Amino acid sequence: MLIKTLPVGQLETNCYVVTDEDSLDCAVIDPGDESGTILDYLEDNKLHCRAVLLTHAHWDHIGAVDAVCGHFGIPLYVHEADAPKLTDSVQNVARQFGYDVTVSTRPLLLRGGETLSLAGMDIRVLHTPGHSAGSVCYLLPQGQGVLTGDTLFAHGYGRTDFADGSFHALKESLRALFH
Repeated sequence: MLIKTLPVGQLETNCYVVTDEDSLDCAVIDPGDESGTILDYLEDNKLHCRAVLLTHAHWDHIGAVDAVCGHFGIPLYVHEADAPKLTDSVQNVARQFGYDVTVSTRPLLLRGGETLSLAGMDIRVLHTPGHSAGSVCYLLPQGQGVLTGDTLFAHGYGRTDFADGSFHALKESLRALFH
């Protein structure tokens, strides 16, 4: 498995491309912006994109969803609690930062606990509310890692001061991640 990190957008949000090196099938996680950068990487490496996964639906994680999903005709996955943010710039906090970002791709809804068989990999969905009500982490197969979005950073954790954030919920999610 190959994991490529593409920092995209004004906030340099980490967009991940997780690829099965044998088949060149991949999934894109959190395509926040710069669809051209993402699509160029996929095409330059002759990757077969099978799905877009969101760790949550804040504006800086969703800006290139329509371009990537539309280009490949692939599904979008998001936790059901964050799905309303896709079509509302107030809920996805884009307006708070002076932007208007929405997604028109209809998502497949996650609840947490699922195992998604995508791109030749079994990816487990862990519901980790706190940064947002619908935050999730994606546990990659065979101990290859966990993609945490804004639940957990190298030197801290995501903010909890948005409308549906909760420091208490984030503490519980972090406890669960470390068990």
